Amino acid sequence: MTQTTGREPDGTLPSGLQRAAIETAAPERATRPGVLETFEQRAHDLLSRRWAAEGLVAVVCAVVFSWWVNRPSPWWDEAVTRDVISRPTSEILDLTAHVDLVHAAYYLLVHGLVGPTESFVAIRLLSVVAATATGVLLVRLGRELGSGRVGLAAGLLWVIAPLASRYAQEARPYAMVALLATAATLALVRVCRKPWLRTRWAVYIACLAGLGLLNVIGLTILASHLCYVLATSAPRVRLRWYLAAGSAVTLLSPLLYFSSTQSGQVAWLPVPALERLSGFFEAQYETTWLVVGLLVLAFAGLGRGTHNPALALGLTWAVLPPVILWTISQVHPLYDWRYVFFTVPGTALALASLATLLRVRLLLVMLLALAIGGYHLQTVYRWEKTGHHENLRGVAQAIEEGAQPDDAVIFLPASRRVVKLAYPEAFGQVDDVALAKNGEQSDTLFGVEDSVEDIKKALRKRTRVWVVTSNVRLGETAVEPEQDKERLLYDSFRVTGVEDLGNYQVQLYERSPKEAAGIVATGAASS
Repeated sequence: MTQTTGREPDGTLPSGLQRAAIETAAPERATRPGVLETFEQRAHDLLSRRWAAEGLVAVVCAVVFSWWVNRPSPWWDEAVTRDVISRPTSEILDLTAHVDLVHAAYYLLVHGLVGPTESFVAIRLLSVVAATATGVLLVRLGRELGSGRVGLAAGLLWVIAPLASRYAQEARPYAMVALLATAATLALVRVCRKPWLRTRWAVYIACLAGLGLLNVIGLTILASHLCYVLATSAPRVRLRWYLAAGSAVTLLSPLLYFSSTQSGQVAWLPVPALERLSGFFEAQYETTWLVVGLLVLAFAGLGRGTHNPALALGLTWAVLPPVILWTISQVHPLYDWRYVFFTVPGTALALASLATLLRVRLLLVMLLALAIGGYHLQTVYRWEKTGHHENLRGVAQAIEEGAQPDDAVIFLPASRRVVKLAYPEAFGQVDDVALAKNGEQSDTLFGVEDSVEDIKKALRKRTRVWVVTSNVRLGETAVEPEQDKERLLYDSFRVTGVEDLGNYQVQLYERSPKEAAGIVATGAASS
């Protein structure tokens, strides 16, 4: 008896059953996700949890921004910060009444948080914290604009920008300014969503006031905010915004007025060429061609997936303040990269508008490409000697290692005493023979020097004099007292050693052996 199997003689299923089997198995295969799909789904599930994206960005920012934070030598402005915040509060106020009023709030804040310190790292870590908080607020900003993916992408795009690391590791206020600019923008979006809540208006005004206290130029972000309000809000909300912005500016009016009387502080700034403006945009991610290509892609995706609010708000934030300041600087020079650094989060937000257009894997490729493209500049900003442009640490080490008891030191010009402000302990064995009153005693940054005659008398008993000098800085001109100090050295000493340390130079002047022996003998006889 033959058993029926339902198969053809060759063992295959009849054609009808084959089609049924294929149709039955196809859905099973279609529902089986691949590795990438599984990764995307799990990542989405994880980051959808409350504060998960913020936590991820905070960790990445903290790691990247604190990486080698102690390595670069401090530069001029950082040395000033360390010296000023180590003074008593009353002396900080006395100083800023004459100079650096625009940074008074920063000095007082750091003085309160850190106090007198010899550690540049402690001060820089405040900038690290501020830059990390900026990344977290960008995540929140993306959520307020309606997309958690945009927020997460913006936070990650911020941290991989080399220029963000540069100012996140500086003992100056610019990372804090970026934080307050981001906070003010987040507050604006929130207030436009629920304009009837008075507390949101109060928070917005407070953020603007804090921004202006740390950097009055930061108020140029109001141009971006105006564009957002005009594009998204009803006339009554616009009127409230005008009142809020006006209130913040009114609160800052005393600072705006009195800081204008110290405009000589920025007299060194030249009229900026167009390359200074374009260079700022290029330096943010270094891979200019890639950034431009991504922005073109974002524009091409308008209406097809690009997050329009993020692109519009980000671009106006990134572009308008630098362009406005550059334009003003054609008449009254004020333009410098660090003054408009607070716009870099805007660039990150604009690029993050692609997060709703691209699939997760393509978004990761974009982030990786930008990170790799900017890695070299990330390391450049962390170089020990030139990461922050100046090697004050190397100058101080040269003096400390070469100095002998009774050596003298002269700074040419006097403002090069900034090295001593940075590392006072390195000058323990040398006498600052030209100094009459230090900065604290004179309510100045670099102190007040004696007359040339008094300096000449002080040098009569010296056989070795160290000279700290550097290249001429922007805005500096030859001053007669400085030229007289040089003549004193040339008339009585000869150069026996020169060490170049970047744009600084340490010189050693010595008397002839015969003169030196006479001075030593005279000193021994008088003792």
